[in-house]
Amino acid sequence: MDKKEILAQNKRKSRNNLDEREQRVFNKSFGMGAVTVGILCLVFSIFKAFHREPFYEYVSIITGYLCTTFLYQYKNLKKPLYLVAGIVTGLAAVACGIMFFVVYAG
Repeated sequence: MDKKEILAQNKRKSRNNLDEREQRVFNKSFGMGAVTVGILCLVFSIFKAFHREPFYEYVSIITGYLCTTFLYQYKNLKKPLYLVAGIVTGLAAVACGIMFFVVYAG
């Protein structure tokens, strides 16, 4: 391969990849989306709690999100705190999911 072919190939590849700024915007958008989901779940949980209704589904959504986030952080950063947090929030997500089905099935 000569220099022109290598440059052309690199240019084609870089069109499909995000540059550093685009990656930051992409990652921040997911963070903002997660905050929005968390706020909505909190608002709906509070509403249902005031009406004395179970709200396990919302807690399960939030803890499931947190579990995934913590376990991904542990996978990449290898800090034991993230593993512990991931396990705890994962157990909470499963427990709330089970309670949701128990309450609404019964």
